[in-house]
Amino acid sequence: MAGNTSYSLPPWLLLLTLTIGLLISHLLLVPFNSQSLIPENITQVALNMTFEPEDTDVRLNTFLPKSNHRQTLINETNLAPNMEFHEQDNALGRLGNWAGTDQSRSVHYQAHLTTTATRYEIPSDLLIPEGYDSSLEAYLSATDAVQVKHPEIEQLWKNIAPKSDKHVLDVLGAIYDYTYNDITTVPFKGVTDSLTALRLGEASCNGKSRLFISLARLNNLPSRLVGGLILNTGTKKTSHQWVEVFINNYWVPFGPTNGYFAELPSHYLELYRGDLSLFKHNRNINFDYAFTISQDTISPALYQHQEPSVAKNINAAVLLQNLGLNPKTTSIFLLFPLCTLLITFLRNVVGLKTFGIFMPMLVAAACFSIGLTLGLISFLSVLLLAFIFHALLDKLHILKVARLASIITIITLLFIVTLYFIDIKHHEQFGMLTLFPVVIISFVAERLHQLSAENNWSDMVSISIGTVFTIVMCFLIFNSILLQGIFALYPELLLLVLSIQMYIGSWSGIRLSEIIRFKNLLLLDANAVVGINSRNRDFVYKHNKKSLLTLAADKLAAKVALQKFNIPVPDTLASCSEHKEIEQMMLMIQDLSRFVIKPNKGSQGNGILVIIDKDDDLYISASGKKWNNTAIRQHINEILSGIYSQDGDTDTAYIEPLIQQHTSLQCLAPYGLSDIRIVAGKGKLISAMLRMPTKRSSGKANLHQGAVGVAIDLDTGITTRCSIKGQSITHHPDNGECLVGVSIPFWNEITTMAEDSYRAIPLGYLGVDVCLDKDKGPLILEVNGRPGLEIQNVHNRGFGNELSSSINAS
Repeated sequence: MAGNTSYSLPPWLLLLTLTIGLLISHLLLVPFNSQSLIPENITQVALNMTFEPEDTDVRLNTFLPKSNHRQTLINETNLAPNMEFHEQDNALGRLGNWAGTDQSRSVHYQAHLTTTATRYEIPSDLLIPEGYDSSLEAYLSATDAVQVKHPEIEQLWKNIAPKSDKHVLDVLGAIYDYTYNDITTVPFKGVTDSLTALRLGEASCNGKSRLFISLARLNNLPSRLVGGLILNTGTKKTSHQWVEVFINNYWVPFGPTNGYFAELPSHYLELYRGDLSLFKHNRNINFDYAFTISQDTISPALYQHQEPSVAKNINAAVLLQNLGLNPKTTSIFLLFPLCTLLITFLRNVVGLKTFGIFMPMLVAAACFSIGLTLGLISFLSVLLLAFIFHALLDKLHILKVARLASIITIITLLFIVTLYFIDIKHHEQFGMLTLFPVVIISFVAERLHQLSAENNWSDMVSISIGTVFTIVMCFLIFNSILLQGIFALYPELLLLVLSIQMYIGSWSGIRLSEIIRFKNLLLLDANAVVGINSRNRDFVYKHNKKSLLTLAADKLAAKVALQKFNIPVPDTLASCSEHKEIEQMMLMIQDLSRFVIKPNKGSQGNGILVIIDKDDDLYISASGKKWNNTAIRQHINEILSGIYSQDGDTDTAYIEPLIQQHTSLQCLAPYGLSDIRIVAGKGKLISAMLRMPTKRSSGKANLHQGAVGVAIDLDTGITTRCSIKGQSITHHPDNGECLVGVSIPFWNEITTMAEDSYRAIPLGYLGVDVCLDKDKGPLILEVNGRPGLEIQNVHNRGFGNELSSSINAS
């Protein structure tokens, strides 16, 4: 009888299935509306009012936009320091009132809104009514500015009256033709009443509109003045007036200034109804104002507050805005997960490196508020300043954490000073730039300084390009109106994003960048090459316990574990884990002239200080730099602060004697300490190489910085091939010594030590670094739970098959 075979779906597939189910249910509940995803133009209206009161309180008011059948107020902001604000909303309009003291200086109001065109058809046979409701009486009466039954107005009508003066269309046609064509339009110079417009034969919009109203009321057509703005892009002071006539229970618009008959274009914004003043304020305050109008395009899904209740509850944008978020912030929030998906793809599938994993996304969010070009310029400017101040403070021997904190403070102060000299109407769009000091200092400046100190310009350029590219791509996502609408209306798609993220996280394939890195190996045997994804997922995560990874990262603890199995390691002369112990360590090194100071939890050689000689009170490092006691004390302080620690926690500094390299290797590469890297799978050795420093690598055995990688035959301990930065060589590039066919001394001892290291620290995927001391022979420098993969290029073959076989055989 066959046994039961259990099979479970991967989590990403379960999430994908759930997403599809939720999306189908959503579409059944709320039918798809393509109009919600079509970009819609919006207008930003900014009103900047300034005044200079002298020993007097300030009182001012103006009409503000409000929603009606042809215009929608999306959101608004009101910045009025030292002033109180309240509003009155009635049939005439929405009146904003500000009150302040003699310390008040400005009001900055901003609104985002949409407007639509409107047009009415007036039946040709529609007669002028004989009577109206009493509520319309005011719109038939004369005023000081709108004379109705004045002899000159009556005579004018006799001159222009149509043959049939009983039909609404004919009468309004005659009035419109006269006021639009016969009254010349001139710029606004003040209030013009109907008679003045008639007598002069010219008027601005308010005079032409009042004359239109006089003639309409004379013919028993209720009419009123409407004031507002023409939404042409730019800065201006002029408002605009037009007319509305009550026809068949509708207020129908007419624009005798710009030629609109029973219609209004989409760029007209209504502010008030009636013969009113747009602004009122107390005297002697030197009042000034300006309107600044700009256009933008957004997704209508971000502000659909009048949808049916079910749809409104599903719209994530509406729910977020109910918490006080504005549409732009809402769209950024909704698209953050999609940007993280992009970054996950670029890093895990493409292999693109950036300064900080998600830092480009935060910079792109700031760029979304101020524009990509200005955002990138600001980003690079702050980055340059941070880099300069980092270098200056480093020369002052300021401790690293305090140095970074100081740079953040300096950049923030410079940012505030810059804002002080920028026109205040730009402050809101510059607000997102406040992210830059913390974001950039935290993720970029320190890494840049480190790369420049190591002269690692190729990495600096490639990482910088990757960072800028990722910023641009994230910006395009934030700026996509289609994506804004989709994720606002269908928030369940965030589960789709999550499922793809989990799929990428469980993918063990070769990254695109590794296709270039391992191009020669892939041609030989693609299945044998181990990439970073496969290393992490198939070997490190599966076969290296976290507790053992932590042990391997702790150099001192790892030494103790190795010594228990009688595995030789370098001596530890002293260590300190608290700042109060630094002075004791300083006293100890006074008697030393050759030693190494290391961070206990460091990686990639960061934080290691190699002292090769002493000249009076100055210590000379391997690079030739001279260190005094203050500089060494500062370096130890930085180690204890956790600057070089892999996990960022506080660390321990320890001192080892300077290893004198064995003569067999010293004659081949006298430019620094060479080491032997051995990779093992469950204790079985699968690959080995010798890493030899060069002048190009600044004396470090780091392949990425230009050290030579020399392949070693595991059985014989004889070198077989060499490469440097991917180029095959046979001789050392600095001294011409042949590196192929060299027999590594103590090879049997070295391999035995590597195998015993697995017994001491049983990591399934293990890297062991060995050096050869002139007097003590082979010593284990450290063990590594995440050994790199460049050893495959050094051997010109992948070790995936051997590694899998070794692990599976155990």
